[in-house]
Order: sequence, then structure tokens, then C-alpha cells
Amino acid sequence: MRLLNRPLAFILAVALAAASVILIIEVIEAAVNSGPAVVHWTTWYHWANGTQWNALVIRVWSGVLILIGVLILALELKPRRIARVPLRSGDQATDAALTRSGLTGTLRAAATGIDGISSADVTVRRRRAIVAAKSAARGRAAADPLKQPVTQAVRDRLDSLDLQHPPRLKVRVATRRR
Repeated sequence: MRLLNRPLAFILAVALAAASVILIIEVIEAAVNSGPAVVHWTTWYHWANGTQWNALVIRVWSGVLILIGVLILALELKPRRIARVPLRSGDQATDAALTRSGLTGTLRAAATGIDGISSADVTVRRRRAIVAAKSAARGRAAADPLKQPVTQAVRDRLDSLDLQHPPRLKVRVATRRR
């Protein structure tokens, strides 16, 4: 949502600036003459003057705008995906963090550094890190003994990073496909 907020904020700012300029022009024109300059607002004024607050068109538009507002509010209140994983620091003035992709890369390197592991897919979420390592050997009997060394290597790497809130670790070792 953060990526979408910036262009929407820019579009809203430009629209408000344009509306402000048009409003200034209309106020000056109304003070000098009696007619509209840019926007023919007198028809809107006459329509609004003759429409009551409990009219169907007002209720429908109010409902649509309330629904859009609630939808935008719900999207904004949804927690963002973590982009940075904070590190512990001895000083409160220091803000050190590791990007999620950096943490993914370092955990992948720790897993693939074990003999017998050919590749690893790592997923880092808010509270969990999932390592799916692939054994270079074929057969379940050859892959099962690799789970403990991979888990220990990845756990040691997580401990060495000194994260403020280290994620729970889940490790799976699968065999190579034929």
C-alpha cells in the first residue's frame, strides 16, 4: 500500500491545488462580474438549493462515499509487510536494521554452506523464517541427517545477527528430484 500512497497523495495534492486556483478565479470573477469564469457553478448551486438532505440521490452518494472511505481506512490500517528487521544496539540513538531480503540472503548462505545441500529457498515473515533446503543426494535416508546441521547453521547465523526480535525458525530438507 505504501507504493500506492505516494502517487495517490501526489494526484490528490495536484487536484486540490487546481481546485484552489479555480476557486480563487471564481471568487474574483464573482466579485468583479456576476457570471462564472471557468466552471458553470450556478447550475450546481440551483440544483443544491432545490434538493433536500433526505433525497435519494444524496443518500446514495453519501453511502458510496462512506463505503469508499471505510475501504481506504481498512486498507491503511492493515499492517505493512516488514521491510526491515531491527538489530539490537547498545545505544538508543543508534537505529540499525537488516533488510528482509538481506536476512533472506544470509540465511540462504548459511543453509547452502552445509555439505550435501545444493540449494535453499528462504522465506522471512514477520515472526517466522522458513528454510526449505534441497539435498544434493537422492533418497530420504540421505536427506534426513542433514536437517540438524542445517538447522544449527541457520540458528547460529540468526544468533550472530543479534536481532531484536529473532523469528521462529522452521527448517525442511527435501531430496533432489530426478
